[in-house]
Amino acid sequence: MPGPASGTLPERPGPPERADGSASETALETARRIIPAQGTPEAPAAGAGVAEVRVPPALTWAEDTLAGLLGGHEHLPPAFVASGVVRVRRAVERTLRGGLARDDAHRAALARGRSAVLQADAVFKLGDPDRARRLAAGAYAVAATAGEGPLLGSAREIGAVIEFYAGQPGAAARLAEDGLRHVSDGPIRARLLGQQARAYAALGDLSGAVRALDEAYGLVETISPELWGRPGLSFTGVHPVEIPYNATTALCLLARPRAAAEHAAAAMPTLDELGAPGFRSVIRLDLALAKARSGRLELDEACALAADAIVISWDRVVTSVSSRANQLLEVTRGQRQVRAVGELASLVREWQRRAPAQRTGSASPGAGFGSVGVGRNDT
Repeated sequence: MPGPASGTLPERPGPPERADGSASETALETARRIIPAQGTPEAPAAGAGVAEVRVPPALTWAEDTLAGLLGGHEHLPPAFVASGVVRVRRAVERTLRGGLARDDAHRAALARGRSAVLQADAVFKLGDPDRARRLAAGAYAVAATAGEGPLLGSAREIGAVIEFYAGQPGAAARLAEDGLRHVSDGPIRARLLGQQARAYAALGDLSGAVRALDEAYGLVETISPELWGRPGLSFTGVHPVEIPYNATTALCLLARPRAAAEHAAAAMPTLDELGAPGFRSVIRLDLALAKARSGRLELDEACALAADAIVISWDRVVTSVSSRANQLLEVTRGQRQVRAVGELASLVREWQRRAPAQRTGSASPGAGFGSVGVGRNDT
């Protein structure tokens, strides 16, 4: 697997470039596309005839904005995503109060449930697992009422992610198993199998993890490239790279670093090409943890991988990456006399000091675009 050649910390990168050499779209530019400056359109007044407004503008706006936030959520600051989702959910609620035809009511329920899942994801990344759990449970309730099996699966998927990173693999496994009851095939099942594999691995269940990974690998081979999308939360697709990504985590947890490195070698080039910062950082930190646990001879390479991971996520402090970094610092605590270990500890702490600005939304590119703040619309 390609990786840093030494323990020297890499320089922090400048803005990525497009193929033509110009600067790539910034988070601020992305934000301008996702949530228009003019604000949320009004829903029809309560009592307005359904026939008068077949598709309420507020519902169309909510669906379009939710799609934009979902498409950018792995790059945008989580506080901005959470803020935008609050606006989406309020627009949907106003639409529901206005009276809708059956098909539009179902669309509104779907938007309501999906926005709760995305908000749970953003709040989890900001380090509030309790609130994220409530949002995921609320999304599940909405999906159950609407009879939406895939959304039930998605709600359980984000719930499993929250519990996995909260150090509750048993709860994560139960949520993934419950989600699998609602989807017999397709992308959402593949996503849930990845979560199940990680949870089983954290519980020390090798056969269960391997079984889940084998099914997931077989399933993604049947999924059309049109449904791949990008790595990250999705309600309709799964990118095949997410399976070796989850396999890497699972095999590291099962203390099988060589097998983990094989899966990582299959995943990392694609993740790097697609520019998925959270995934790119976590997979490097998983490998770094496995190497650090292997002994002193692996420390320099472990620290180099971890430093790469932090630089990749430098402008985006999220729970999944931060918790892994903390685990690595704990594992290497007794090796601080090693230069690379000390430098890495300083880098991680400097990076983590950036988190409070994200939690308050002051680092959000949504400022000036009618952002209402992170909000607490948990229902």
